[in-house]
Amino acid sequence: MFGEEHPSTAESYHSLGVTRCKQGDFSSARQSNQRALDISLKLFGEEHSRTADSHFSLGATKLQQGEYFLAHQSAMRALDIRIKLFGEENPSTADSYHLLGVTQHKQGDFSSALQSKQRALDIRLKLFGEEHSITADSYCSLGDTQKAVGDFSSALQSKQHALDIRLKMFRKRHQTTTDSYHSLGATKHKQGDFSSAVQSKKRAL
Repeated sequence: MFGEEHPSTAESYHSLGVTRCKQGDFSSARQSNQRALDISLKLFGEEHSRTADSHFSLGATKLQQGEYFLAHQSAMRALDIRIKLFGEENPSTADSYHLLGVTQHKQGDFSSALQSKQRALDIRLKLFGEEHSITADSYCSLGDTQKAVGDFSSALQSKQHALDIRLKMFRKRHQTTTDSYHSLGATKHKQGDFSSAVQSKKRAL
């Protein structure tokens, strides 16, 4: 109806890419996201919110495919555009910091990952407060990197924050709560607190 080079067509490709990524069809998702990006670049140029969205989704798909360097490049581009368009204290900017942090963690750049994930958490705390699912996600992800660098005390605090939020929001019988119990137990195990680790992991069952 609209042809290939139309904003609605780009949006359809983007939506299709997000859906395919959630279904685990990362190869098809990547093709759809790339097509959305190509159209957005031609129609709107580089510094546009839709272009940033496409860079972000493409980066998330590359991350799932294990192409961490390419994912990092896409995440960084999305972040640069969103900061220029929206500033620092914006949900989309926080999402980009978080994705960037995950790609940095996957590449073993833990120092940069800590900074990016902490920035995402700080923005989300300011925008959404402590009791929000996305804040819990940030605490959990930050804890992963803190554990990777051997800062088990900070990792435990972050993991416990995530668990407390999820318990308050979702109660015990929820997948994210279960994940938090398991993650907290794994961190306690790394710290050598085996008794507490067992208790946390049992709660995850």
